[in-house]
Amino acid sequence: MDFAFSNPLSLFLYAGLFITGFLLLLALMIRLTHGLFFSRTPKRFLEDQNNPRYDNERRVGLTYSHFVLCYLPPFFLGFLILSFLFL
Repeated sequence: MDFAFSNPLSLFLYAGLFITGFLLLLALMIRLTHGLFFSRTPKRFLEDQNNPRYDNERRVGLTYSHFVLCYLPPFFLGFLILSFLFL
């Protein structure tokens, strides 16, 4: 396992894959919950799902999700291709 982190390039590639993968997963979760993800418990989420008081939170969550899902996949694919080429 020591060979995986033997040079700075492999460390950079693994960190890039981890960070972009995490952000993509978070954006997908926010998209599935219509912008309300870390704000409340599951029971309260079902109660507040259609509450108009949380429109700003919903709008910000969906904007974040849209931004990440539009601009981050090329970086993720780039890190994936580079990791296959150099590791």
